Amino acid sequence: MTDNGNLGPNMPHTDNQQIVLVALSGPSSSGKSTTAKALHKLFEGSKVVHLDDFYFPDDKIPVDPTTNEQNWDCSDAIDFEKFTDYIRGLKLDNKLTTQIDSLEPEADLQLTDDEINHFTHVINSYSHKLKDKIIVLVDGFMLFHDDRISSLFDISLFFHAKYETLKSRRESRAGYNTEGGFWVDPPGYFSRLVWPEYMKSHKHLFENEDVNLQLNSHAKDKLKLNEIQNEDLSLHDLINLSLIIILDRLE
Repeated sequence: MTDNGNLGPNMPHTDNQQIVLVALSGPSSSGKSTTAKALHKLFEGSKVVHLDDFYFPDDKIPVDPTTNEQNWDCSDAIDFEKFTDYIRGLKLDNKLTTQIDSLEPEADLQLTDDEINHFTHVINSYSHKLKDKIIVLVDGFMLFHDDRISSLFDISLFFHAKYETLKSRRESRAGYNTEGGFWVDPPGYFSRLVWPEYMKSHKHLFENEDVNLQLNSHAKDKLKLNEIQNEDLSLHDLINLSLIIILDRLE
C-alpha cells in the first residue's frame, strides 16, 4: 500500500530509478479518477497527479458566451502551460518535482481484502518489470486533446462510455472542490457544456470524428491509446483491465 500520494520535493528517488508516466483520461464520469486512486493505493511507492489541480482560480474560469455559465470543461479553464511544464519535468528530468496541493478527495478503496490480496499478488508477479521504477498516475479529463501533451506519457489509458451513461453519473454527483470553494453543476450543464466540449476536444481520436464510434488509427497506433469502455464495469473490473494494460506495457 502507498502513502497518500501527491508528488513532493523531497520524495526518495535515486538516479537509477525510472519514472513511468501512466495517463488515465477520458470524459467526465468515465471512471478514470476512481481507477487512478485505486491503482495508487495498490502500486507500492506510486504517485498521482490530478489535472483538476491545475485549474485556473475560480474567477479566471471562462464564461461560455451562449449560456453565460462558467465553462469548467474547456481547455482554457486549465493552466496547461503549468501542467505541461510539470509533466515535462517528470518525464525529461526524471525527477519528482514541486508539490501540488490536491483538491481531490481521498479514495475510499471499496475492495475486499481478498481482492486487494489478489491484485497485490498480480503486481508482485511483475516485480522484475517494476524493479527500479516509480509509477506516476496522471488523471485528467483532457490529456489527449493535444499530441504534444499525449506524447509525454509512457502508457495511456482512455476511458469512455455512452452519452446517457456519463450524463447519469455526472448528474448524480454532489459537486466538485475548487480552489475558491465548491462547484455544483446547474441543471442541464452536462448537455449544454460538458458533452459538447468533450466532443470538440476528442473528436480527432475517433473514426469519422464521431465520439460514438471506435478510436481511429491515429489514436491507437500513433498515440497508443488503450481503450477501456466503461458502461457498467465494477471497480474490480476497472482495476483488472488497467493493471493488465499497465503491467504488460512496462519495459
